[in-house]
Amino acid sequence: MGTHQKIDKIARRLISRNMDHARIFPSTQKILNFEGMQGPDGLKRKSPGVDEPEHFIKPGNDDGILIGIIRDHHYNLVQALVQDNPERAAFEAAWMAHAITDGLTPAHHYPYQERVNELMQDKDYKKLFGVKIKGIMRGTNLAEAARNNWLYWGAGGIMTKHIAFEYGVAYSITPTRQKSLTPPMSRSSFKHIDYEKVFYRSLARINSLHMYDRFLETGWTTQLAMDTHQVLIPEIIRAVTLNWASCINEAMEIKNAQK
Repeated sequence: MGTHQKIDKIARRLISRNMDHARIFPSTQKILNFEGMQGPDGLKRKSPGVDEPEHFIKPGNDDGILIGIIRDHHYNLVQALVQDNPERAAFEAAWMAHAITDGLTPAHHYPYQERVNELMQDKDYKKLFGVKIKGIMRGTNLAEAARNNWLYWGAGGIMTKHIAFEYGVAYSITPTRQKSLTPPMSRSSFKHIDYEKVFYRSLARINSLHMYDRFLETGWTTQLAMDTHQVLIPEIIRAVTLNWASCINEAMEIKNAQK
């Protein structure tokens, strides 16, 4: 639906407006080349269950997996910027932004994997003609498999609700001008950035709205749409922007030390 792409576009524009060394960062076009089928979601479709990045997080009870992914992309992005490798930098920037965006999206705060594990009696994926099919729940017998698949895909199922929330976010911002979603940021905020604190600060603010809990109770409402426009998307953009900015700052420090 283009949500990740819109967030990346706005974040890249903020980098250009507020950083003197924005030129070392890959262009919007290069970054967007590593979204869609060349992004994390594409990996899940091409090889389900194989080295899939986990972008779920429990606010207040973090297992450290997601922030570890962000750290890895952060380190690799800094190195790519130092080495003047725009293709690798674009890849790392896109995948890091995707991880941050997913991690701050309320649907990713639900204990999704725990619920899936409860439904998957067999840990392997269902296969059709030898090809794995993601999301097909299995059971010890046909009746149990049918029940598990209904709880996953049926009305009110865990994946049905997950997709419905994310589509609601996408549809609500599709007609919105980028300027309306852009958070106010001063040039001073682009200096001395602790990117992990930035992420957790945004996570706490978004989690305090309990958007996914409210969605599960009432579905999409006008207030949820307003919270998406006024808080959720601007906060995600702020986090992506500052994480990218911290990489530029670190890369410039290394470059200057090497002179």
